[in-house]
Amino acid sequence: MSSNLGQITMDNASNNNTLMVVIEEELTRRDIPFDHNGNHQQTLATDPVGQCCGIVSACHSSGQHRHRLQAVIQEGNSNGFWRGKLFDGKTMLPVVQLLRDCITRWSSTFNMVDRVLTLNPAIQSFLLETQNADISDLSMDTKDIDVLRDIHQVIEVPHVAQELLSSERAPTLSMALPAYEVLKGQWTQLQSTIWELSHYIGVGLDKLQQYINEGRKTCIYALSMIINPSIKLEWLKEHWEAEDIENAREWILQAVHLFFSACCR
Repeated sequence: MSSNLGQITMDNASNNNTLMVVIEEELTRRDIPFDHNGNHQQTLATDPVGQCCGIVSACHSSGQHRHRLQAVIQEGNSNGFWRGKLFDGKTMLPVVQLLRDCITRWSSTFNMVDRVLTLNPAIQSFLLETQNADISDLSMDTKDIDVLRDIHQVIEVPHVAQELLSSERAPTLSMALPAYEVLKGQWTQLQSTIWELSHYIGVGLDKLQQYINEGRKTCIYALSMIINPSIKLEWLKEHWEAEDIENAREWILQAVHLFFSACCR
């Protein structure tokens, strides 16, 4: 059995780290290669995003729930109850509704998580009320909120990139690959600082790199960047491989040749 042992999936509890060290020592004693870090795939002990969905669904399930949450927010604003309890140092909460996640809408997961974090003090007060005992199990403890803030920080990066590409009225094709490169750099940095989510960030980075690699093979991206005065060929020289840069150079020369050939007819 021990010779067939590969990866072990566990949550992030510290005693599991100790267990991995013990397993490594035992397998090393049996001359079986095993690394307590390399063979340990960590998973989240809970699903904070799923908990957010549960909270939003519960609050949207009835008009009474929606109205009572609004009342809790307003009451706390009026009597100063939120003072010292808000993450951003403010003293009042915005009187807004929770937002649903929607798989067909850009950034809807980020917007849902962002709103839950913003209203979290009111949500917890609301869930602890006697009349809400049937949904009190949806309450999130401090650890859950800390993990949710980390997730929020990770998914905020592509949200900002998406907002950048969709906010301009002018064509933004030339900004797509530069935005992906910025996204890649920021995710790589977060991967080293939020180690609990490093595996999940790595999955996103792998998919993002696939998009970047495919984009470099498409002449329209290169042409749109080269004719953009703020990007041009210099940006490609700084961020692309030599082979990709040479392909881009050939594409622009071909495009210019075709343009002048058409003008001379």
